[in-house]
Amino acid sequence: MVAVWLCQLYAAKIFLVSAYRKTTGFQRVTAEFARWGYPFPDKVTFFLIVVWILGTFHLLIPDWSGLAAFALLPFMLVAFATLLAHGEFRRLREPAVPIVLLSIVAYARLDASMAMLRPAAS
Repeated sequence: MVAVWLCQLYAAKIFLVSAYRKTTGFQRVTAEFARWGYPFPDKVTFFLIVVWILGTFHLLIPDWSGLAAFALLPFMLVAFATLLAHGEFRRLREPAVPIVLLSIVAYARLDASMAMLRPAAS
């Protein structure tokens, strides 16, 4: 379980740092999304900042971390596909590391997260 906690902490750090960088470099990130063809790039950037922050905090709560990891994975897969489609191969590590970390957390913690969501038997 120590390895899972380390994955959770490292993934949370990655997402929190990314949210901070998206916030401080909002115009640059928005311009990238526009260049990649995303509609409403300013709204996409703002949405990702919010998702990253919420995801970070949920990754740190053991009962929620499996669901948080599972929810964040599609965003990182889209990021990986976007970079791949636009030939930005040097940047593929940026989403690849979180994909691996989130996959480990989702696999290790999803049962506990799902058990929490099941209604209690009376």
